[in-house]
Amino acid sequence: MPVILDVDHQHQKTQVVASGEITLAEIRVHLAEEGSRSGLGYRELIDASQATATFNSEEARQIMDILKGLGRKGALGPTAIIVSNDVTLGMFRILEVFLEGVCELRAFRIADRDAAEEWLANATITPRKPIDNGNHA
Repeated sequence: MPVILDVDHQHQKTQVVASGEITLAEIRVHLAEEGSRSGLGYRELIDASQATATFNSEEARQIMDILKGLGRKGALGPTAIIVSNDVTLGMFRILEVFLEGVCELRAFRIADRDAAEEWLANATITPRKPIDNGNHA
């Protein structure tokens, strides 16, 4: 999945354009890059209208675990994903359910782009402190 990531620190938002297949491996790479560029806590708009999700439900659980781990380290901003096909919409809707309480993620059809941008603009960013695991030096 070719990904173009733009992290805008001034406006605290990220924009992503993804095309091709969206795999678990590609999501791992994307999240690592976004984290290294300090964009995980920002509002994120992902245009995946030229992409298709190819991960399965077990891999969706792994994605959830990755995001839970990242959420323990700091806040995760809300994410709106624009999709153009039913397969990708369905896979991201599964992730929406899995990620409830971890981070806000919402998938929108390409025809609903305006609604996605409005939802994202109004989504609340709740700063989180890292979870204390009880291990102190």
